[in-house]
Amino acid sequence: MGKDKSAEPLDVEVDELALSLVGWQVDEVQARLVTKTYGKKDHRQEVVVSGTVRFLPEDRSDKFTDSNYAPPPLLVFSRKGSSTPPTYERALFETEKKARKRPLRFSETSRRWECSEPLSPADLHLRLTAFDISEVDSNFELPTGEGAEVEVNVIDDTTRAGVRARVSNVAAQIVPESYSKTLRVHMEGVFEFGTAQQLLDDYVADDDWRNETPTLEGECPFEVGVPEIEVEVLDGEGFLIATSGFQPYAHIRVQKGGKLPGRPPRWVAQDNLDVEDMSGKPTRVVVRIVDADE
Repeated sequence: MGKDKSAEPLDVEVDELALSLVGWQVDEVQARLVTKTYGKKDHRQEVVVSGTVRFLPEDRSDKFTDSNYAPPPLLVFSRKGSSTPPTYERALFETEKKARKRPLRFSETSRRWECSEPLSPADLHLRLTAFDISEVDSNFELPTGEGAEVEVNVIDDTTRAGVRARVSNVAAQIVPESYSKTLRVHMEGVFEFGTAQQLLDDYVADDDWRNETPTLEGECPFEVGVPEIEVEVLDGEGFLIATSGFQPYAHIRVQKGGKLPGRPPRWVAQDNLDVEDMSGKPTRVVVRIVDADE
């Protein structure tokens, strides 16, 4: 049987502020929803995105890592009206040295999905954004329409006041895959920091060799690591059946004179854990915030 092919424009929401904070300017970006029809109830669909961006390091407000790579622009793909966490794809991943030389073009194609009733562009949401720190374990694919919600508890076990992780969005769901089920844990937020003196107190907290009281004048410049995040998966009896984690490898720099960054760093993390590898059924997820291991 032959096939009919169509391509419909799909709007892309460009998060200009988030992109500009880490140095990206979007010249243009377009997307299409491509549908191939093999029969009345037999369709294949995919999303194709292309665009052009520029990296302008002079526009980057603050830097929170030592990486030589520019924070990647991220494609965020979701269904409208669904509570299922989105999927992510790096549009680009380039060194700052290369990215600053010229405009960069990108093209990404989602994984193809099968359906009996094709989706329309009005059913989908595609966004281009960026974070200071990102660790996303997912593919550019259509999120499932429904997922089984799993209870999530956020526990702050940090002992220091200089830098805190504020979680603004967290969710855990069991989502069906082709041949298995996946526990998808999604988290995002900011790392808030206190005064220069609070950061100094954290910086010297483990230094038992000092004979004199440290001062900002004597210690600047210095940096303090942001907290780490541990993920624990429990079954109905409270038995630990899986663990994961997010190590940002980021820090808050205090410059000479006690000068602080102009804003807190934004972060996103997403992990996918194979339910079939667990010894029980996931019923609760604990997101535990702990001090940086420095």
